[in-house]
Amino acid sequence: MKKLRVGVAGLGDFGLLHMKVFSQIPYVEITRVCSRTASRAREVADQFGVPAISTDYADFAQADDVDVISVVTLGKDHRAVVVPALQAGKHVLVEKPMADTVEDARAMATAAQRSSGKFMVAHICRFMPQYYRAKELVTQGRLGHLSMIQTFRNNHYTALSPDRKNNTMRETAIHDIDLALWITGSDVAEAHGFKRYNQSDKEADSCLAVVKLANGTLCSFAASWLRRDAMPADVDAMMKIMGTQGELEIRMPPQNMVFIDDHEHSHFNPEVASSPAMIRQTALGCEIEYFLTCVLNDKVPEMISADEAVKAVDAAIRIDACCQEVRP
Repeated sequence: MKKLRVGVAGLGDFGLLHMKVFSQIPYVEITRVCSRTASRAREVADQFGVPAISTDYADFAQADDVDVISVVTLGKDHRAVVVPALQAGKHVLVEKPMADTVEDARAMATAAQRSSGKFMVAHICRFMPQYYRAKELVTQGRLGHLSMIQTFRNNHYTALSPDRKNNTMRETAIHDIDLALWITGSDVAEAHGFKRYNQSDKEADSCLAVVKLANGTLCSFAASWLRRDAMPADVDAMMKIMGTQGELEIRMPPQNMVFIDDHEHSHFNPEVASSPAMIRQTALGCEIEYFLTCVLNDKVPEMISADEAVKAVDAAIRIDACCQEVRP
């Protein structure tokens, strides 16, 4: 099999996870990495044996030595990589959120429509079996008419850093917003809420919104950057879906292995594993290989469309705008 030549733009923690997944796939060759910092690009290239580096997004996006581009930069920089890559006929996988603005998201969706390359936004939760099963049960009518969806998502506070992951609704709650819209097939009709500023004057680190969907389902989206570093795993998340005939509850991470000794009480979250033996089994691994399979088979990715990803960005921004500020 001819190898797919892959380039990765954005070499932070999650960019490295993308690199680790790609490096474990036998039909992939990572041929180029991109960072605005040359020393970081060279460091990662040396670590993974990558022959070429870039520090300019447009040059990277149109490089002749890549077929597939994985974009793991900050959301505000996605458009600068995605649009020229699609215009050059590259296949593009871009991390969520699709963009920081609806304008940028729509520009990427338009470029995808006009491109010969495949395009997908990496909404990872759609590739987690428990959420996919929830979608199936709702679609089958097992819960009856949906009445309410409650969600909660808490991330480690040290992940909140200047000029990086800031907006709680767009960066964190967007997982649950996208899931709610996907599971119900509906859209946001009305929203109210609050957002509290604790660690920064520029961005809230806690938010709580109550939303009515167009189909009448009531949703609550709560998210924060206040999880203590001493807590195990990278994400603390919950979703409850209540209908007239049934209900379901999802908790992340699954506590399927607990370790206790005289100094520690922790559990193992397989979704944040990075060892070569396990990383391809994670939702991130499944997501990346799904996209590559679509490229190889010349199929349009159906797990999430560009229009759905735009809708998630638009919903998250509109909900955030409805939240009143609470400052200490």
